[in-house]
Amino acid sequence: MPQTNVQQTSAVAYASLEDLGERQAAVRNAISSLGAACNQKIADYLGVPVNQVTGRVFELRDKGLVREAYKAVWLPTGRNVIWWETV
Repeated sequence: MPQTNVQQTSAVAYASLEDLGERQAAVRNAISSLGAACNQKIADYLGVPVNQVTGRVFELRDKGLVREAYKAVWLPTGRNVIWWETV
């Protein structure tokens, strides 16, 4: 059987998918579906308050499952925000 070279960070991220709570999984799936998204866009997509998203995004970041894609202005507020993407 041929061996596959997998980055260690990818292997760790994949393994941590099994440890996701329901809300973490919903947030990760939302980011994946949206491409890149800021916290408010994720909250709007899920139909929940933004405070239910921000903590989950940081937990996912700490697990290596999402990362900062870029910073850009969120037009409804005119504020510069972080846009997240899945790893």
